[in-house]
Amino acid sequence: MLRQHKIPVTILTGFLGAGKTTLLNRLLRDVRNQHAGVIINEFGETGIDAELVIKTQEEIIEINKGCICCNVRGDLIQILKDLIVKVNKRDIQLDRIIIETTGLANPGPVIQTFLMDEVMSFWFDIDSVCTVVDAKHLPLHLDQEEAQEQIAFADLIVMNKTDLVSSQEIEDLKFRLKQMNATAEIISTTNSEIPLNKLLGIASFQLSEKLKIRPNMLTDNHHHHDDKINSVVLKADRALLMDRVNEWFSYLVQIKGESLYRYKGILNVKDTDYRVVFQGVHMLFAGTEDRKWKNDETRKSELVFIGSKLNKEDFNKGFRYCMGEDFNLRKEGNFFNV
Repeated sequence: MLRQHKIPVTILTGFLGAGKTTLLNRLLRDVRNQHAGVIINEFGETGIDAELVIKTQEEIIEINKGCICCNVRGDLIQILKDLIVKVNKRDIQLDRIIIETTGLANPGPVIQTFLMDEVMSFWFDIDSVCTVVDAKHLPLHLDQEEAQEQIAFADLIVMNKTDLVSSQEIEDLKFRLKQMNATAEIISTTNSEIPLNKLLGIASFQLSEKLKIRPNMLTDNHHHHDDKINSVVLKADRALLMDRVNEWFSYLVQIKGESLYRYKGILNVKDTDYRVVFQGVHMLFAGTEDRKWKNDETRKSELVFIGSKLNKEDFNKGFRYCMGEDFNLRKEGNFFNV
């Protein structure tokens, strides 16, 4: 069977906390008249992003068993093949694919998947590789391989959170980005606000340019994450006490902020009918009241912390404190020094 038009694929990448999920929500808001397959990959054994993504008619699939660029690449290929089967059976219409990678993914192997796998290259065509960067915090991570790879493989760089830095800092960062990737277009933005026509349907991916950056991209299958980076996942059905949550987060941000690359989650707070959603990057933290809990929904808290050398037991102590356990955290294990 010959395909006259391939299904375009947008690969959305960027370091932890840059604003990828916010950008994905913008896209889903604006492509409601299209049929998009959305694949979300997260670092850690549980997924929060799918809960934070707006609910639409799109096919949203989550991969959280590992990083999409290494040990779950096979899962990605199988998911895409399953979607193709559904398209051929006319179970779904599929106009495009949007892949949001984990903040620790190297986009090279993901790109490779669509170029080297015979079925993938037959059905799909990479439209663009968009890398979201955090204008305030990126300088802290530019020495990490993952951030460098994400910038190098991009054909579009969305410089997000420009409202948090000075105009001179923006120019300095642009200069550094151009040194790392001279061909990518750079768009400055706040809150990941970017016009749809700047990201989708732009056909900006050029294999020849990527091969100049990484000549062995089509044969290199190896990617190793920094073993200092780990994730801590906390879950509970028991309601949390908001004053204790505020106290815990205040100390976490003050003492461990530089080592907390990304943290996010949904809280079940006592004496409120609304979910509380929180997100943070390093020492910047925000919590907001979200939608009401549904009547048939289990009220639960799910928190994910990603950072450098995080001690799970210390986080567990803090979480239990938020649930009302009666002990003095400053004495019992000194959890604040996580």
